[in-house]
Amino acid sequence: MYTNFFEKVRPNHVPEYQVKSNLKFLSESMGYNMEEREIDHVDVDKSLIKSGDFFGSVRLDGTSPMIMYGTGAHLGHCLMALWFDDELYIVESQGAGYWPVFGIQRTKFDDWIEMARKRDYNVVWLPLKDEYRQMFDEEKAHEWFNKTDGLSYGYHNFIFGWIDTARDNLPTLLADHFAPVLFALVEKLDFNLAYNFFVEGMNKRLGVENYDIAMIAELAAK
Repeated sequence: MYTNFFEKVRPNHVPEYQVKSNLKFLSESMGYNMEEREIDHVDVDKSLIKSGDFFGSVRLDGTSPMIMYGTGAHLGHCLMALWFDDELYIVESQGAGYWPVFGIQRTKFDDWIEMARKRDYNVVWLPLKDEYRQMFDEEKAHEWFNKTDGLSYGYHNFIFGWIDTARDNLPTLLADHFAPVLFALVEKLDFNLAYNFFVEGMNKRLGVENYDIAMIAELAAK
């Protein structure tokens, strides 16, 4: 049911009008103009891919551009290649909007590429430089993945980054008081949602627990 719901509200292929509107948004909000490429499909020999290599993706469906705007990045999703024995995997944290699994996970490279193609993802492969590849500890990467496999996605950490400073981390064009005003309204409708995205982070930064936004504002004003 969960996957079928997202298939209905998020079609596999991104409509052309949506692509154009997303490109316009990125250009006007970030000054970032994605370059259109004549070659839009390249088969990569996976034997050339090494553990630790970086993969990035963008899907012009609204979600990726909002993440790009919110983080100041030119990618909507970050992934890593990691070999397990003789099989290449993509390791990532997913929200299961298009993928069948939620949370930290690994997917066989061939399967991941096929899913990305079907869903109109723009994918880039950035191999590690030799100097950094020598520093990459594959055994520790395996240990860390095995320890965290299946943990929650942690998407609200995006906005936690906004409040690491008073205003320096806020996206361009976003007013300083946007987040607290927005989540004060959200808090009245869904307290848990507001808490997960914003209030919990403010509690941590102020060294308190279970404060709502009104209590946080009163504490911050002292």
